[in-house]
Parts: sequence; C-alpha cells; structure tokens
Amino acid sequence: MKNIFKGYYHLDKEEFKSLWESSLFIFDTNVLLNLYRYQSSTRDTLLKVMEKLGERVWIPYHVGLEFQRNRLKVIAEQHKRFSEVRGIVSKSISGMKNEFDGLQLKKRHSHINPDQLLANIEKVQSDFFEELNKLEEKSISVNSDDEIRNRIDSLFGNSIGAPPEDQKSIDELFSEGENRYKNNIPPGYKDSSKDDKNPDEFTYSGLTYKRKYGDLIIWKQIISHAANNDLKNIIFITDDNKADWWWKVDSGGSKTIGVRPELKDEIYREAKVENFHVYNTEGFLSYANEQLNAQVTEEAIEEVREISDERQEAMLRHRMLRQMSESTERAVYEWLSHNFSHLEHHRHRDGGLDFIGYRDEHKYGFEVRLVQNPRAVMHRLQEKIFRSYYLLNEERFYEVAIIFVVLNEEAIPELEHHIRRRMPEVQGNLRIIIGRAEYSEEEGYVYGFIPYTDFQLGHRM
Repeated sequence: MKNIFKGYYHLDKEEFKSLWESSLFIFDTNVLLNLYRYQSSTRDTLLKVMEKLGERVWIPYHVGLEFQRNRLKVIAEQHKRFSEVRGIVSKSISGMKNEFDGLQLKKRHSHINPDQLLANIEKVQSDFFEELNKLEEKSISVNSDDEIRNRIDSLFGNSIGAPPEDQKSIDELFSEGENRYKNNIPPGYKDSSKDDKNPDEFTYSGLTYKRKYGDLIIWKQIISHAANNDLKNIIFITDDNKADWWWKVDSGGSKTIGVRPELKDEIYREAKVENFHVYNTEGFLSYANEQLNAQVTEEAIEEVREISDERQEAMLRHRMLRQMSESTERAVYEWLSHNFSHLEHHRHRDGGLDFIGYRDEHKYGFEVRLVQNPRAVMHRLQEKIFRSYYLLNEERFYEVAIIFVVLNEEAIPELEHHIRRRMPEVQGNLRIIIGRAEYSEEEGYVYGFIPYTDFQLGHRM
C-alpha cells in the first residue's frame, strides 16, 4: 500500500532526520518578501538559519523574478506605516482638543483646566515623532540601499534556476495550467481568477507571463530542477496557506494535515524524488532548532507566526471581497437579463462599465458597485456620473445606469441621503439604482439582487 500511495504517508522521526541532513531547501517568493515585514532581529535570525544551510539552498527562476517585481511594493507598504502612525496620533490628539473646546470649560467650569494635560500630551507626541523620524531615516525605502536584498543576493548567488527556454515553452505550460485549473489540480488553481480586473500579464527579458500561473510555474521549475540534478530529498518553504498547496481536513474546524498528496505523487513520479516535504516559515524555524541547533528564540518564531497570520487574514479578506464583488455582478446580471434579450459582460480594466445591454435598437450601459460603507462611495460619485455622461455623448449609449448594491437594507436610507445631497445637474439618460443583495454571510456569496430605489438624474434627450 505505502509504495503505491506514498503521497498519503508521512515520514517518521528517523526519516525526518535524514531528510534534514541531505535535502535541498527551496524557498518561495513570500518567504523572501516577508523578510521586509519582520523586526530586524527576527529577520537576521531567519537569514542566519538560511545561511547555515550553505550550498543546500535554492530558488526557482520565477521566485527570483517575483521577488524583484514585488520588492519595492512591499518596501513602500512598510514605509507607509510611518505616515499612518503619525496620522493616527495627530488625529487622536486633535480630536481630544476639539472635544475639550466643545465643552468650553474655561467659561462654564471653574475647576477643570485641561491645559496642563494637553501640554504633557503634546510633549509626548513631539518626543514620539522625533524617535519615529529617526527610525524612518534608518529604515529601507524605495530609493535607499537595500541591505536585505544584498544578503539575499549573497545567500543564493548561483543557487537559482534557469529561465524558461522560450515563449513557446511558457505558452505550453499555460495551456496545461488551464486544464489543471479547470480540474482543480494543484498548485495554483485557487489563483485562477486572480485580480480579474487588473492586468494579468507582464513581460520580462522578452518573455510574457500570466500572474495567475505563478505557483504552477514555480512548481514545474522545482520538478525540472529535481529531475535534471537527480535530487532525492527536497524541502520547500512557503507561507502560502491556500488549500491548493496544503491538505486540509474539516475535523472540528479546518485542520492542516500536510502538503497535498497529489503534489508529492507528481514530484515522485516525474522527478524520481524519494521524499518531499513542505514547511511554512514558522515550522521551518521550529524544526531548525531541533535539526540544526539553530537556537531560534521563541520571540522570533512568535513574530513569524503573527506576520503570517496577518498576511493570511488580509488575503482572506481580499479573496472574500473579490468573491462578493464577482457574485454581486452575477446576481445583477441575472436581474438585468429579464429585461434584455442581449446582455454582454463588458471586460474592463479601468473601473468602467460592467454590462452592455441592447433593446429596441438602443444600447444601455451598467456599472455595478458593491457598497460596504455608504459614505465611502460619495467622494467618487461625481466622477462616476461624469464618466457615464461621457459614454452617453461620445459612445452613443441610450442610457447609462450606476447600480449600487448594499448588503443590509438599513444602509439604503443613508445611501439615498448622500446621493440626493451630492447629485449634480446633468442632461441625458443617467440613472442611479440602489438595491439590496441577497447573500450568504457564511459563504460570502451573493445569490440575488432586489432593487429598491431608482434615481433619474437627467431627462431624455
């Protein structure tokens, strides 16, 4: 049984010990990018463990490419925290001052004087901002020398895979990926709709890549490297927590059993690898203590765990919002299809129309927006209206409608109030439709749309 279904079996203690003694350690892009998110002490600890492995570290070419493409974005995100912290502190103190001013204590109360309190708080704020400025000057920015990348360059040196041979080989992989994703074959199928409204393709060194196949490219490069170099033991470290890498079972909650059996089976068959194991960074550091005597502190492991959890929660929220937005569009499409015999899904990348319908030789345009906070959509309302006005006049639409979809019926009056206050005077067949989504909170999925309010902004021309 075990020889036939080896992908479903775990290694025992002695096999793990042997694995750590002889494995090639391969690192995913997210592990390298997370180095910019850790405190300096934790970052140094992880890099020292990686350096301790010597020549037994390696990254696929596509990991290196993804790291270079996303490095500045992560640095900018981290650097932005300085201004965000300043804003939070300033806003809090300013709000306190305004609250005290509103009480008019000097006029209405003879015993309470907040001036000393405010002076002390301002001194604390000034000292805090001074220290924050020093930290900001020392931190890596998009224009500064990048000591982290310098260490990564030194660490991997020539331990990086070869680039794809040509565009034909990449295109063939994309064709295979399309079939794999349709059949939920790991890895990467969870990224099959990755940022549909953003450009999926990018070009480097004369070759064009599709972002949604990134995991599959990395996986195929690992298999190719293992086969070409007759590797028998491989450990892969990734902070990707999606179910198309990990074998997850619902047992009183989701439990991660290990790497997907299909992945182990594939690399065993195609590369003749004997043992393949996957860790996240937290697990890698924990076992490095045991197997390499790396002396990683519990504080460092705890920070790695926290950063990983924060990233996974952020990605989960992003995926959930994307799923909600996509299912909202489908629900509105179903509602519109009852009134239009011909309705097209308009693939756009500029935040414009979602659907174009045809009726009685007239062309109708529809933009759909899921609303979580009614106030948040108001600052772009006029922009949306004037863009719709442009479509009416320049692209010969008979009517253009902006459809706002709220999750809770209680939000409709507030949204109506804000729209009525800010509605500009325009000419033309412009409408704003407000409706409620019928949705499953547990699944994060919209399955119906109920219209409530219909504003006619202009007059028929």
